[in-house]
Amino acid sequence: MPVLGAAMIVFQQDELTKRDIHWAMIFLCLIALALMAQAVGVIIISMFGAKLLHRVSVIANIVETKTGPIMDRTASILKDLEPKVKSVGDSAEQISSTVRVKVDELSVTITELNETMREINGRTRVQVRRADGIVSDALHATEEISQTVQSGIRGPVKQIAGVIAGVKAAMETLVARSPFGNKGQATKFNDYE
Repeated sequence: MPVLGAAMIVFQQDELTKRDIHWAMIFLCLIALALMAQAVGVIIISMFGAKLLHRVSVIANIVETKTGPIMDRTASILKDLEPKVKSVGDSAEQISSTVRVKVDELSVTITELNETMREINGRTRVQVRRADGIVSDALHATEEISQTVQSGIRGPVKQIAGVIAGVKAAMETLVARSPFGNKGQATKFNDYE
């Protein structure tokens, strides 16, 4: 049966066939537009991903620039303390006061490090939330576009299939009722199915 319908569409030159081809071309254009929209959506998602990667890179640079000097100062403080700790027997009181000053400096440095890490952690959480929202929105939009395209194509395709089935049934009825039709010719139509 599908072969007979396809043969009728290919070999007929009447207005019904031209209209069906016209509708088929319209639906193909809609499909092409939907695919282009999905491609644009993927490109936009990629751009947001690149922005997010850039922001994370900036945050990593901030961490490196802020913690690098702090670590250098800490290493410097520890190097300053080393000779003084060795000479504990010579000047215990002087070492004690120096150690207190250096411990205070070290405490300030560690406090600064903790604050920097909290700030970086907060920024990273914000960026991750943004990225999650962007990806969720993009996936939702892509799903809606896909559903719209599918529902826009199914109805007309069912209508075209119904029209073709009706034309086929009408042709079979006409052939069966015509004075020229007989069992042999009806069999020929059925052989094409």
